[in-house]
Amino acid sequence: MKSRLLLWLLWIGCFFAPLLSSCHDDAADGGGRKKKAVVNYKVAVIMPGLQMNRWQLTAQWALDLIREAQVSSDGPDTIVNLDLEWYDEDDEGGLPAFISRVDADPQFKAIIGPLRTNNAFTAATICEKHHKPLLLPMCTSTEVQRIFAESPNVFNLTQSDIGQVEVMVSMALAKRAPSISLLVHCGDVTTAESKRSYGATFRDWVGFMASEAGLKVDTVITYDDDASLEKGIDGIADYYAGWNDGMREDRATLLFVPERPEELLAYDRYRAELTGISGRGSFYPHTLCSNTVVSDIVANGITRTDYEGIDIAPAATSGFVAAYQVINGPSSAPIGGEAQLFDALYMVAYALTYKPDDVSKAIVDITDCEEDYYLNWLPQSASYSFMLLEKEILTPVSGALGRWKFDSRYHASLLNTTYRYWRLAAHEFNTLQYITLGKSERAVNNEQLWTMNAKVTDDFSTDQADRNYGEKEGNYAVIVAASTGWHNYRHQADALNIYQLLKQSGYDDDHILLIMEGDIVNDTHNLYPGQVRVRPDGANLYQDVVVDYRTSKLSPIDLSNILSGTVTERTPTVLNSGSKDNVFFFWSGHGNDGVLYLDRQNMSGLQMSLTLWTMHFNEKYRKMFFMVEACYSGSVAKQCEGVPGVLMLTAANESETSLADVLDPEMNIWLSNGFTRSCCEAVIANRKISMRDLYYHVARQTVGSHATMYNYKMYGNMFTNTVEEFLP
Repeated sequence: MKSRLLLWLLWIGCFFAPLLSSCHDDAADGGGRKKKAVVNYKVAVIMPGLQMNRWQLTAQWALDLIREAQVSSDGPDTIVNLDLEWYDEDDEGGLPAFISRVDADPQFKAIIGPLRTNNAFTAATICEKHHKPLLLPMCTSTEVQRIFAESPNVFNLTQSDIGQVEVMVSMALAKRAPSISLLVHCGDVTTAESKRSYGATFRDWVGFMASEAGLKVDTVITYDDDASLEKGIDGIADYYAGWNDGMREDRATLLFVPERPEELLAYDRYRAELTGISGRGSFYPHTLCSNTVVSDIVANGITRTDYEGIDIAPAATSGFVAAYQVINGPSSAPIGGEAQLFDALYMVAYALTYKPDDVSKAIVDITDCEEDYYLNWLPQSASYSFMLLEKEILTPVSGALGRWKFDSRYHASLLNTTYRYWRLAAHEFNTLQYITLGKSERAVNNEQLWTMNAKVTDDFSTDQADRNYGEKEGNYAVIVAASTGWHNYRHQADALNIYQLLKQSGYDDDHILLIMEGDIVNDTHNLYPGQVRVRPDGANLYQDVVVDYRTSKLSPIDLSNILSGTVTERTPTVLNSGSKDNVFFFWSGHGNDGVLYLDRQNMSGLQMSLTLWTMHFNEKYRKMFFMVEACYSGSVAKQCEGVPGVLMLTAANESETSLADVLDPEMNIWLSNGFTRSCCEAVIANRKISMRDLYYHVARQTVGSHATMYNYKMYGNMFTNTVEEFLP
């Protein structure tokens, strides 16, 4: 309240200041302003040499504005001055030594950059030693963001490429493409280096996003050098050479995802050669490029004019583009992470004003500030931010990228990325549209774009339209904590967390089947007998708990009978749901390739599939949402695909382990898994969260594995189906 009152007083002062300035003269320096102390801080900036000139001009512009905001009479008493030291990241041989030097030098308060994924990974790894604040403008690799999600010093100023894949698929859909293909720079898919490369996200996610949009994926081709790129272009041309039957007016769309902008120049040269070869090139798909191609060398060196693509842009409402054009010319547009650099400099300056001894913590505090107003990056507004922060009064701020808001738990990446849809013509990247995954006044929301296209695209509307499930009557749930023993504490704790969440949502025990050993609650290792928690400071989850079956007493066949409603001597209590009831099924335990472990017995993927099919034929559910927290859980879910009305969300894909997340340092035991924790947090924050948004949230916050959605084709619209149907 204090900060808000002060802010309004400052705004009033701002309005009347020009009227008073002509008759008021403070003791001042030569510029008419009060003398202020200046504190110099060093900041390293790492980026490719080919784009450094642009970056340096933008950096100087930002520094000028930051200084103007601070020297204002409304600004802070002390001026923070950023002394930048630049490094060309194309000199990869010397990069580790440079980063190590900066990381160890306390005079350097932060590092901004590098741009490229492999170099960003190197920087983040080295900075683990001294936790030097590292602001990554354009490291959008989902895997790299995941690896360093828990590093308190690493901040990504752009969302991961999961969002860019969705936007690119959306644009192909908007062009009424009958299908898409992918040509992506990505090496051997089995190596760790390949998994964290820029192109890996596109390779891993294009199938899911295309299925969501109702688009067929014709082919996916990877390359890792010029020779394999040429071979890949040949493969694309050969694939579409047979499309010259004249029956299809619309061309397919090729998503081209290079690692460096120079690769589009090589792509362009070889495509030009195809046009002169009989039967090849005539039906080559329309090319839609990822953000990596946007650079001056591409704009000046390209020969063809039919390229379009996506770039990561400033927020449409921030005013940054208009100001940039005043500085650089009316046809200019920021590219290559310039807006991210601009905001990174502001972010570091604000943090040094607020807590110069802990820049990372200051960034978290500033971006976590919750108010219904915010101050922008323009000098008059920014001067108030500096003044308030110097007085240790937090206030929300906004930069070129819009309101600064990081992921709430890990602060791994900003959540409000804006994408620019461009067309290359006359050696310029001309902006056609702004697109966001969230809400914006001057940008198209991606959900709106998909909905709009669903109305005009038959294939899309058929697949994306929700299935007719009929009216819902009730809700039932089955919760399985599939492991026993103190060392598996987290599996029973997560099951109890889900159990209590269901009870808070209105479930009674007649509608919940709880399968759990219950042996950890009074284990001799438990420092808090009678209690089970998922956080060291969390509430006791073992309250009013009704356990239907002990895990060690059940076999996989017993579980199948319980789910399918088959009463036996061993299973007197079974799932009583019917064809008008939604069923929520949660499983937490261990797994391996193709199996889930029910204590010491194997529940194979085939047996789980047969169980779900039996439930379908016995009309035991209207819809089913099946969450699986286990290693290799995707390998079981994949075998269950095809069952109507069942949506499966797993903590890991077919070839991954799933990692624990919350450690109790006092008992030295894992209390929870990241997958289940993040699911619960998302649902508690918003019961109406769509299945698509839940998936995004969990995928972003599950560290060490890829949360994956299965059987979505047999379920319905991921935008309109919500978790509320299972957790009212």
